[in-house]
Amino acid sequence: MKHFDLHIITIFVLIAFPRLLLSQCQPDTVNCKDVLLPGEICPVVVPDGTVNIHYEQVFTVIPPSSFYSITFGTLEIAKIVIDSVGNLPPGLTYTTNSDTFYVDTAYCILLSGTPTKSGTYDLSVTVTPYIYINIGGNKVLVKSDTPVVDDTSLTIIIREPSGVDEFKGKTFAALEAIPNPFELTTRIGFYTTNQGLFELQVYNLLGQQSYHESITGIPGKNYFNFNGIDLKPGTYLYSIYGNGNSITKKLIRLQ
Repeated sequence: MKHFDLHIITIFVLIAFPRLLLSQCQPDTVNCKDVLLPGEICPVVVPDGTVNIHYEQVFTVIPPSSFYSITFGTLEIAKIVIDSVGNLPPGLTYTTNSDTFYVDTAYCILLSGTPTKSGTYDLSVTVTPYIYINIGGNKVLVKSDTPVVDDTSLTIIIREPSGVDEFKGKTFAALEAIPNPFELTTRIGFYTTNQGLFELQVYNLLGQQSYHESITGIPGKNYFNFNGIDLKPGTYLYSIYGNGNSITKKLIRLQ
């Protein structure tokens, strides 16, 4: 998680672009807390992408409630809306579960698509904060006269393919859970050449099911974002099922 200043508030609204559809992502309110104030985004490290391989990442966002202005001091934010967003990796788009970001509410961002060109992309985002100011003893909501431009806070690296096909000859394979062992959350992945319904089931060593989730997999790499907060520390087995195939691996929950 990360502490936010005036520049970083623009991350919160880069996905409020009016031409994008609303996503079906869910904010992770268990692991993402606004502990540093003001504002939070989780995770702060953006995974690299690879040209011509589907990419997908969910972010949880808690907008800041204020920012500091040299001229006016600390200003209270009511909401933030976007004016423009640029320098996205070709092939990737953002969606969100809301078109406006208000303070004291968690939102989620879904970054997805198939990148078509390698490079390092510093997203350039222009946003307009709506702030409260005191006029004659009354708190009045006003639109900021000066848009905020951020081109430094969020960087996405798209790499060229390595030239080695690790899944050559395979139609279904497991990806290593990262991290494993884990504390609260881990990313459990699989590779498939076919689209269809895939299930994740987690069991204790007595064979009792502790967790179950289903997603629609697409050709390429797919991921379950597993939250093990309800599991006791110890060793578990997880299985991924889909299209008549199954794979079982070990998973360890730390204290």
